[in-house]
Order: sequence, then structure tokens, then C-alpha cells
Amino acid sequence: MSGKSWFGEKTVKSLSGAVLAGVIAFSGVSPVHAAPFDFNGGADFATDTYGYYYMMTGGLFPTGNTPNGSRTSTPNGGTFRFLNDEAAWGHPTNVWRKDGWFPENASFAMTFKNGGATVYDNNGIEAGTYGNYYDATGLANSGSKPGLYRGYSMANNWDWIYAGYFLVQETMTIDTMIGYFDENSGFNRNNPNIGYMMNIWSNIADDLLPVNTGSFRGDVFHMSTLTNPGDFSTSDTGVDRIFGDDYGNVHDDIFRLSLNLTRSITLDPGIYWFSHSAQIVPEPGTLALFGFGLAGLGALRRRRKAA
Repeated sequence: MSGKSWFGEKTVKSLSGAVLAGVIAFSGVSPVHAAPFDFNGGADFATDTYGYYYMMTGGLFPTGNTPNGSRTSTPNGGTFRFLNDEAAWGHPTNVWRKDGWFPENASFAMTFKNGGATVYDNNGIEAGTYGNYYDATGLANSGSKPGLYRGYSMANNWDWIYAGYFLVQETMTIDTMIGYFDENSGFNRNNPNIGYMMNIWSNIADDLLPVNTGSFRGDVFHMSTLTNPGDFSTSDTGVDRIFGDDYGNVHDDIFRLSLNLTRSITLDPGIYWFSHSAQIVPEPGTLALFGFGLAGLGALRRRRKAA
């Protein structure tokens, strides 16, 4: 990572022999590349070739700190949800699952604008009001800093995404959406084989979970560079994650993914879930370059969530 460091491998589990066997068996299956947002019972790609895309969290609470990022937060288990289409993860596929880290995590970092004015901000990166949320300087254990944690999100590479809670209290019109991410293990935001996706889901009636659409598509909003390029762009925020003394206070860039809408959307008051994801966009004739076997196994050992 060009001399940069990232905190550890926040591995939740290691692969069992049975799971390894399943991945090896999967390696001979021809993947479906045309629509990475559709569930097809397995990872579209299983490669380390392009590195990994991680969503950053935010530490501001524009609509109150209940719920928050802790798995035990009430009501109904915090502000982080994940969805996957690859059984080798060891989780049920194609169903939203609850996850959590720290009460100081508001949700995944998101900024929404309309006409240049910010209408929702749970991170302070654009406004410069993030404080020391991303700075672990002086800490002996980087893993204790909530702002260093991130969530893996690549819809068609090991097919796992995260989504973050947000609450709309008054009718909100949006013409620009911004998510924040970290480049990891060689991920290059300018690689022509990398595309992006943004989604918004509504919340189900009887729990704190996104609506399940049977795909990686949001029911409220969906935009992907594979089907509609829209106006996605990436840039360096100028804000860094700063690791603790145990990692020599190294800095790691935080990037923004922006989507400028040609037609604004309006959200009624209610609970919603926001997600952004990277996608592999292969050029014709390059599919043989992808590793569908043992080369991808290292990814599964460090993917799910990392600080």
C-alpha cells in the first residue's frame, strides 16, 4: 500500500476445512458477470487482483445516538447490516444480517447534498467537524479506536456488501450522495476495471433491517456504473485515518465516492439504509486473468470487517 499500513486483520472467524473444500469446488464454476447486483448462489469473482474496497464509518449523530453502532444498541441491534451471496463466508446467504462495533460509530459515513447545501452529514469530513474520530495518536492499541473500523463492500467480488442506518426526520431532497472509503491491498480507485454502485433501501415494518429485494439493488434507489454510469467520481478527502502508537501513527487516506444525480430524489420521513460498493468491470478477453481458486482464499480470511 505504498508504505501505508492498515490495522490488523479483524478476522471474525477462520475458514474450516469444509469451507475451504467448498471454495475449491466453486473455483471451477463459470461466474456470472453481467449483473453483479443479482443473487446467483456464489461469488461472481473470487480474486485478490484488484485489492479491497472498505466503507468508512462516521462518528456524528445528526438525529440522535439511538441506535448507534454497537451490536447491543437498542432498538434492534445497531446501525450496521451486511448482505452476502457467497456461502463460503459461513453466514446465511441472501438475507440481511446485523453487525456492530462501537457505540461511538454513528453508522457508515454518508453526506447528502441538495443544491450545494448539506442536508445530511454523520461524519463531518466535508465540514471539518470530525474532531479526533479518525485519529488514534497516543493510543497503545489501534483496535480500540472506533473511527479506524471499516466494512468490506464489493458486490461482485466475494459478493459481500454493508449498509448503514440513517433517519430522515423531515422530507429530504438529494441531488448528491457521498460515501467514504479506504483503498486496501492494492485497490486503485482509478483502475478502469473498477466500477461503483450506490443504493438506498427502506426499512422493513417489524425490525431494524433493510428490505430484502432478492438482490444487491436498493428498493428506494439504485445506481451502478455497470448499467448506468451516472456521474460517479472519486477524490481524496484530505482526511486520514491515523493509527495508534502500536503502528507508529501511520496515516491512511480516506477517499470520497460521489454520485451527482441528473434528477434529484426525495425521501419521505422514515428509516433508510445507505450503501456504496466497488465492482469489478472486466474488459472483454480478460476473464481468464481472475483467480477462482486458492489465490482468493486469503481474501476470505481478512474481508469481513477491519480496522
